[in-house]
Amino acid sequence: MKGESLGSSIRPLAAYFCLGLSMFIVGSNIGIGKLILQELPVFLFAALRFLIASVVLAAGMFRTSAWRGFNGTTGRGLFLQSFFGCFLFSLFMLYGVKHTSSANAGIITSVLPSLIALLAWIWLREKIGRRSFTAIGLAVSGVALINLYDASALDVGRVLGNALVLGAVLSEALFAVFSRRLSLSVPPWSMAFWVNVFGLVLFLPFAIPQALSFDWGTMGPTLWAWVLLYSLTASVLSFLLWYKGISQVPANVAGLFTGLIPVSAMIIGFSVLGESPTLSQLAGMVLVLLSLVVGTRLRARS
Repeated sequence: MKGESLGSSIRPLAAYFCLGLSMFIVGSNIGIGKLILQELPVFLFAALRFLIASVVLAAGMFRTSAWRGFNGTTGRGLFLQSFFGCFLFSLFMLYGVKHTSSANAGIITSVLPSLIALLAWIWLREKIGRRSFTAIGLAVSGVALINLYDASALDVGRVLGNALVLGAVLSEALFAVFSRRLSLSVPPWSMAFWVNVFGLVLFLPFAIPQALSFDWGTMGPTLWAWVLLYSLTASVLSFLLWYKGISQVPANVAGLFTGLIPVSAMIIGFSVLGESPTLSQLAGMVLVLLSLVVGTRLRARS
């Protein structure tokens, strides 16, 4: 019995580590993506990202175990994952951070835990009590405060950027729900590979015209290094870690770890991009973090 207890306690800890590291990588890449988009068009950058990741992950698909559980149904599910989590998420996020700060983007994405819980309630019929609704309300209030500040500053572009990032958050929440179901039957490596392949297929028609008109001579070693780093971390490592973690814990528990996104996003925004926090951002951050505290306490009691 002691052996079983020890094993059951270690396994969730490993899953939590995978989920936490995955979301920390996602948040850090918000700022990196903003830097890359100063030099590369959005669709071309997205296609390069998924192409590099697909090539890297293709090596593991020669193993027979990589095809376990793959059929027409799981294939459609993986396509929907890619459509929401890669295509729409990347489109909304990359265009969004062009119009708003990475700090604002990080704060808005911290709504994810509450949004995933809400979708789980609607779609998966998971119960949501008074504390969960309180957490959702606090998160929405934090985002509203950020947008209210931007609107009062008459910065229409930034409000648009915030709205696009919010669309990315909804797409990522749908991706989380899909990934939980498929992770129980499809290996993490296979899921990561097919999601990247479908992402490449979705972006390719839009990327080809940009690739033909782009001056490739302007891409120096530094820019290539940033693109390679982003591809390996955002499309390979973070996917593998997320799929590994969510295969061992419920979606609503995994969703809590998306609260780490704004932490890493703000670190990059303030330390690398030189952005300064505003009072509105800090107030919105407090409300969103408070929503995470309320939601976490609820899950802990459950």
